[in-house]
Amino acid sequence: MRLPFVFLLALAACSAREPACPVAAAGEVAASAGCFAVSRGELLVVQGFNDKISLPGGSSEAGESARCTAFRETWEETGLRLQPGALLQVFDTGFHLYRCDRETGAGEINPPLRFEVQDVFYLGADRFEDYEWRFEEQRDLLRTMLLNQVLVPDDG
Repeated sequence: MRLPFVFLLALAACSAREPACPVAAAGEVAASAGCFAVSRGELLVVQGFNDKISLPGGSSEAGESARCTAFRETWEETGLRLQPGALLQVFDTGFHLYRCDRETGAGEINPPLRFEVQDVFYLGADRFEDYEWRFEEQRDLLRTMLLNQVLVPDDG
């Protein structure tokens, strides 16, 4: 009886329509990319099934620009359609981190069923230590970036 249920879940995961990338397809290419998105002074994070948190993002598809990767991966993991802007950081892994802004029609946190994350939420810098980070070495840099409202202004 479990097999039909699993099949229906897989079918539902495939039925979510991925929105088109809102930025020009041309641009830098990266193996992976993601979003640094702030709301009310808190950073958007995803929590994987291993309970570790990280920024929304992931691997690029063939021929995809880094900004489109950040957009697509963030949508897949959060359900939000955020606009990738300035490149903020390139990590040693090649991960390109973009400032991503919430614009009209961005939607609400509601990830399509894809079995990628167990939770999505905004996290204040004062609570960074309450969670285990997927990339622990990035935690302090992300906290500094979050607190530096000159580089990353709060969207309200």
